[in-house]
Amino acid sequence: MNEFGLALLVALTGWWFSTGVILWLVHRSQRHHRKIFALSTLTMLLAFYGVATSVYESTPQSVVLAFCLALLLWGWLEMGYLMGFITGPRKAACPDGATTASRMRLGLGTCLWHELTLLAMVAVLFLLSWQQPNQTALWTFTVLWLMRWSSKLNLVLGVRNYNQSWLPEHLAYVHSYIPRRVLNPLFPVSVVVGGVVTFLLFNAAMQTPELGLMIGLTLAGAIAALGTLEHLFLMAPLRDAALWDWAAPDRGPAVTKSEPQS
Repeated sequence: MNEFGLALLVALTGWWFSTGVILWLVHRSQRHHRKIFALSTLTMLLAFYGVATSVYESTPQSVVLAFCLALLLWGWLEMGYLMGFITGPRKAACPDGATTASRMRLGLGTCLWHELTLLAMVAVLFLLSWQQPNQTALWTFTVLWLMRWSSKLNLVLGVRNYNQSWLPEHLAYVHSYIPRRVLNPLFPVSVVVGGVVTFLLFNAAMQTPELGLMIGLTLAGAIAALGTLEHLFLMAPLRDAALWDWAAPDRGPAVTKSEPQS
């Protein structure tokens, strides 16, 4: 039980701190972005190498290492998008009056290269982890990927609480793809599925007698739980961005003043 609690603490701390570091780096002056991204790309390559060497052992140390490496890989991908290096062919606002289907199609164009890069990274992690005892990096990255896709779909369908101040000015056009609504049809499904996945991962962690596997499943389950919580933040009238005030820029309120639609 102590190991279970420590794994939860590692996941929570890693999620909070890595998100803050990404925000802090992204909102540095744009003249530093190329250097920052070049260094982070080197870190990404080293992280893949670390995953390739950690998959052969499922000791607690190698499992936690694999989890941290997955967060580094995810951080590189997020910085690539937010700094404008890995976005998509479309860099224009959504036309007024666009239907939901059009908004989804056009919105995909704003992040197409990002999504394709994400799929390629999942594929590499899958190949590196194939039939190896330590699957933690793959599990962690896959949960982050699926939770992010769910979040993006909810954003396009409409959410109540959206931290638009987190996006840098060169991505300001992204705001036009996100309508403000009190609820959308996908949201309850996302929360229920997220809750079920979290339960299944935690339950599997509690059932296994192998310590390394238990820690790996707990870390993946914690990321699923945090991803589900982030979904709730999209609809709850809470200032969740306060968790990262130390890293985010002070550019006004986290929630836009536009009125949510029913």
